[in-house]
Amino acid sequence: MSRHESRRSQEERRDEAERRLLDAAAELIGEVGTSKVTLAAIGERAGYSRGLATHHFGSKPALMQRLVDSVTDRFREVLRSDEVPDRTLDAALSLVDTYFEVVTDPPATHRARLVLWADAVATDSPDVRAAMISADRVFRAEITKVLERGKNAGDVPASVDPGGLAVVLIGMLRGVALESMLDDTVDLRACREEAVQLLTSRLTGQ
Repeated sequence: MSRHESRRSQEERRDEAERRLLDAAAELIGEVGTSKVTLAAIGERAGYSRGLATHHFGSKPALMQRLVDSVTDRFREVLRSDEVPDRTLDAALSLVDTYFEVVTDPPATHRARLVLWADAVATDSPDVRAAMISADRVFRAEITKVLERGKNAGDVPASVDPGGLAVVLIGMLRGVALESMLDDTVDLRACREEAVQLLTSRLTGQ
């Protein structure tokens, strides 16, 4: 094996180990929350030694920050469309549809993102708070940009505040997701229909 092939193989093994450790961290956080998760437990859940997570990330705060980046990227990949619909309402409803598809059967990474967000709100957690604030600002900015474009094109009522509506939309969707995690009797189908009606009314002015 050449030195280049050996180095690539080492990088591949390192990348795989990181992916498995982050997946294990997401699973555990979704099950027991951030405070009870330990690096040793993450290593074991990933199928490695108890010390590998520490060796790989150095500390729990470092792992948590990397996890926030990872779950946020995966979440945005699911919501991102290659082609944003021309009509602002269609773009907003597409976001709602995709979000509810994820919430109906959330993978571990998306459950972990909600838990991390709740933890950042409830506690002054240095591990995740700054990273979650940054990720939320990016998400809001993307939605605000779509609404501003529609408003400038006359596709959105002049009374709409793009930044304000972006916060309300995210808050509504995330609130439903948290409610459904807390109580499995929440009717997600009914919630989706209400969200669609509210958005349609606001974005059409009817």
